[in-house]
Amino acid sequence: MNGALMKASSRVAIAAALGLALGAGSAGAADLGGNCCADLEERVAELEATTARKGNRKMSLTITGQVNRTVLWWDDGHDSRTYYGLDNTNSSTRFSLLGEAKISARWKTGFEIMVELGAGGTTSTVNQFNEDGTFSGITGPISGAGALQFNSANNDPFLDTRRAVWWIEHKDVGRLSVGRTESAGVVNTIDLGGISVVASSSAILLNAAFFLRGSAGEVFPAIYFNMMDPASSQGRSELIRYDSPTIAGFIASASIGEAGDYWGAMLRYAGEFSGVRVAGGVGYEKVDDCLTPAAFSGTPVAAAVGANPAGFCVGGKPDISAWGAALSLLHVPSGLFVQGHYMAVDYGNPAATASLYWGQNAANKKDADQWLIQAGIAKNWTGLGNTALYGEYGVSNDWGAGLGAGRNYTVPAGTTEASTGLTELFNVTGTEVTIWGIGLVQNIDAAATELYLGWRRFSTDLACSTNCVTGAGAASNLSTSDLDVVAAGARVKF
Repeated sequence: MNGALMKASSRVAIAAALGLALGAGSAGAADLGGNCCADLEERVAELEATTARKGNRKMSLTITGQVNRTVLWWDDGHDSRTYYGLDNTNSSTRFSLLGEAKISARWKTGFEIMVELGAGGTTSTVNQFNEDGTFSGITGPISGAGALQFNSANNDPFLDTRRAVWWIEHKDVGRLSVGRTESAGVVNTIDLGGISVVASSSAILLNAAFFLRGSAGEVFPAIYFNMMDPASSQGRSELIRYDSPTIAGFIASASIGEAGDYWGAMLRYAGEFSGVRVAGGVGYEKVDDCLTPAAFSGTPVAAAVGANPAGFCVGGKPDISAWGAALSLLHVPSGLFVQGHYMAVDYGNPAATASLYWGQNAANKKDADQWLIQAGIAKNWTGLGNTALYGEYGVSNDWGAGLGAGRNYTVPAGTTEASTGLTELFNVTGTEVTIWGIGLVQNIDAAATELYLGWRRFSTDLACSTNCVTGAGAASNLSTSDLDVVAAGARVKF
C-alpha cells in the first residue's frame, strides 16, 4: 500500500469524523464515553480498503503509454486526399500496466499488460476508397461510383492485447517470460536515430491497405500488404521466452510458442567505442503452425490432434524459415547516424495455404526478401530536444509473387470486374517495391512529445508469365502508378 495515500485517506476520514462530532455538539451534548473511536477506526479501515493504490505492499504498479495520432495525405497518381486524426500504426496509441517485486538480492519478478486502441481508422487500414480503416478483404459488388467496401477483421474493435506476460529474473542467469509477447527471431532495424515513429522498418504500416493502380487509373485487387513484408520483425504470440543477462554488450534470446511449432532465437549487441554508438543483431525463426480455420468442414475437432482433417492445414503444414540481421551506427558528438537491416523468408512448403505467418496467405508462395537503409543526423539544435533529419531507401522483393505460372489477384467469388470496378491481375511471378523517403522528428523533452513529418514513395513493378492483365500471351512486365504518402503528427508519452 502506498504510505502517502494511506495517511492522506486517514486524515480525510478523521477530519470528516471531527466535523460530524462538532456538528453534533452544536445540537446537544456529545457522548465522550469509552467507545467513542470504534466507529471512526472502522470507517478509516473502509476508506483505506477502497483507496486507489500504486500496486500493493509487495508488487509495484506503473501505468505508462502513449497517444500517437496523425494526419495522412496520399496521392496514388490518379487521386489524392487527406485523412485526419488517424492512429499511427508505426507506434500505435496504447497503454501498459507494469509490475515488479524484489524477491531477494538477486531475484525479482513482475508482469506487463499492454493494450492498444483498436477503434477507428489507422494508417495501416485506410485506403483510397475507405477513410474509416476497417479492412480484411474486398466484399463487393459495388455499383456506379460507390466506394469499395472493407469489413473489420478485428474481433475486438476497441482494444487489442499486445502483451500479457509475467516474468521472473535472476541477475546472473537472465529472465524467463511466460504469456503473450514478442517472440525471439528475425532482427530488423535498430533505431538509434530516433525516427521509427514515422519511418518504421516495416514500411507497410503507413499504406498496407492501399490498392495498386495502373497507369490508366485501373484499380487492381491487390494491396501493398500483398507486395511487402508483413511485419519485418518478431511476431507476438503465446509463448515462453528466455533473455540472457547482458554479457560484454551481448544479449541472447530464445522463445517457443503456440504448440511448439513456432520458435526462434536471436543475438543482439550494444556498445560504444570512441564516441561511436553501435547496435546490431541477427535472428532466426521457424514456423510450422497453420492458421486454425473457423470450422473443420464437419470433421470432429478431436481429429485435429496429430492429423490433418479436411479444412485443416490445407496443403499440409507450413515450413517457414526466416532470418534477419541489422546494424546501426551513431556518431554521438556529431549526431550522424546510419542504420538498416536485411531479412529473407524461405517457404519450405509453398503449397501450404493455411498460414498467415510471414505473408504465406496464398498457395505456391515464392521466397521473399527485403532490405532498408536509413541515414541522417540527430542533434539538439533548439534546446527543446533532438531534431532528427533523415533519408531512406529500401527494396521489397517477391512478397506478392507465386511459383510456377504465378499468382493471381482476382475479384471475390460471385462478383465480376464490372461489378467491383477492379481490374484483375494474372500469373504474377515477380514483384518489386522500391521505397524512398525523407522526413524529420522533433523531440520536445519537457513534454515527453515527438512531432514528426515524413514522406515515402512506393514504386511497384510486376513480372508475369503471361500478359499481366489478360492472363494470356507472352510474358510481360507491369509498372503500377507510384503511391506517395505523407504523415504528420505527434506521439505524446505518459
